[in-house]
Amino acid sequence: MAGFARPRGTYDIKPSETPTWRSVEDLARRLFFHYHFEEMRTPIFEHTDVFERGVGDTSDIVQKEMYTFVTRGEKSVTLRPEGTAGVVRAFVENKLYGGPLPAKLWYFGPMFRYEAPQAGRNRQFHQYGVEVIGSSDPRVDAEVIELGARFLLEAGVADARLELNSVGCPVCRAAHRAALIAHLTPIRGSLCTDCQGRFEKNPLRILDCKKDRDRPEVKNSPRITAYLCENCQTQYSAVKHYLDVLGVSYVEDPTLVRGLDYYTQTTFEFVDDRIGAKSTLLAGGRYNGLVEQLGGPDMPGIGFAGGVERLLLAQQQGDADDSPKIDVYIVTFGSDQAHFDASVRILSRLRQAGVAADLDYAARGVKAQMKTADRLGARMALLLGEEEIAKRAVTIRDLSTKEQQMVSEDAFVEAVLAQLKR
Repeated sequence: MAGFARPRGTYDIKPSETPTWRSVEDLARRLFFHYHFEEMRTPIFEHTDVFERGVGDTSDIVQKEMYTFVTRGEKSVTLRPEGTAGVVRAFVENKLYGGPLPAKLWYFGPMFRYEAPQAGRNRQFHQYGVEVIGSSDPRVDAEVIELGARFLLEAGVADARLELNSVGCPVCRAAHRAALIAHLTPIRGSLCTDCQGRFEKNPLRILDCKKDRDRPEVKNSPRITAYLCENCQTQYSAVKHYLDVLGVSYVEDPTLVRGLDYYTQTTFEFVDDRIGAKSTLLAGGRYNGLVEQLGGPDMPGIGFAGGVERLLLAQQQGDADDSPKIDVYIVTFGSDQAHFDASVRILSRLRQAGVAADLDYAARGVKAQMKTADRLGARMALLLGEEEIAKRAVTIRDLSTKEQQMVSEDAFVEAVLAQLKR
């Protein structure tokens, strides 16, 4: 009988890997809380029109990559391919616009896109993200970008490059759209099928096309920054000013337009070229019309999202922190009932004190147990031999310095905690 295999484009997060994943989520929860963001959890699937209207029907996501199916009630639903549209839908449906503004929300969870699996991109992947809804203040743009920079830095990625641009608003895009169409008309027939379909509806998306964006004619297209209206130019200049105040370095990229239709004004990406073609670690921008498109009031918004898988790839390129998986490993020198009783009693007291600890349940030799302690990254081993059993004590061995001391069972927890604080 043939065995079962996971679907293509998915993967199993094994027990040896979950501490690393958990550390990313813990960092997000801690850091986003410090910036006064509240967690939002939305369904894994939404009605399809949330993404068709929110993400945009000219985007690759909607055209090619969504997992869409019809329910028994003949409703079209889609596994979420990104987080922003669902969060904005929840913001509108739950009337969060009636509360204090701006609303500052964050999320973390799996997303789904049907595309060719590759390093850092799977059909089921995971994103963390933030959204600020209800303010157009350029200081908010700078705060969101600075938060992204700090998140990557604290995650152990110090070499990401921030690329920045403004894609304007419907007012100034009209003039740029006309100039762009005039520039690209001579090569329209040689553009890919997707770009030919976008030509009239959203020609700005051609600049982000995977097939055509590197063509000289496309790379030399008119820049949106040359057509920004006074309001958008003022906004963009202010964002750059506040980034300078915050000490956040950036590179202006006038070709950066992002792949989703809802972006307006500020757009940005954090890029790490070391992880290959899919080099964007974290990206986002303003979406000042999205709340209204999804049935809410006319209200501005900005946010970013980052891929956990790509972050882990970037961590592997550098010197990301590799914290011990446990603090203490209990090593027993015997396999009789007295040793077993002492080991489980001591293990329980350690865990109640908040110490990450474990022991061997296979009755292996001392050498094998010490190897396990080393493999698990334990900072110390608690040794239980005949003398310790007789004296109702434990020997605490520092696995770095090899120093050890015998301590009574009444005092060993305090001794372990004191040593862990060193």
